[in-house]
Amino acid sequence: MKILMIEDNESVAQMMDMFFKKEQWDVTNAYDGESGLEAFKNTPDDFDIITLDLNLPKMDGMQVAQEIRKISTSVPLIMLTARDTESDQVLGLELGADDYVTKPFSPITLVARIKALHRRAETAP
Repeated sequence: MKILMIEDNESVAQMMDMFFKKEQWDVTNAYDGESGLEAFKNTPDDFDIITLDLNLPKMDGMQVAQEIRKISTSVPLIMLTARDTESDQVLGLELGADDYVTKPFSPITLVARIKALHRRAETAP
């Protein structure tokens, strides 16, 4: 599986890299909204799933989500963020997120959520 992780916190990205590599998943990291969106625009079919922080430099994660959904309505998208208000969660899901995970989070649970979304995406018609 190929994951695009758009996360500005390098320690969170490094921790998740360890868990993803244990699953033998390929990870492309982007540390701001603009570079994350560019990575997806350049090769949208290369990614099986995207994890997206919302508090990003250069371009907010909500904007990135909107632009990603203009390119692909089917790539699974998990918002992974410290924004934990109900209104942020509702907005994120309405903008096209398939799941919304608040920080701090369990890496093992995130891996399970990614597997579940990937299974669903693979079996979709």
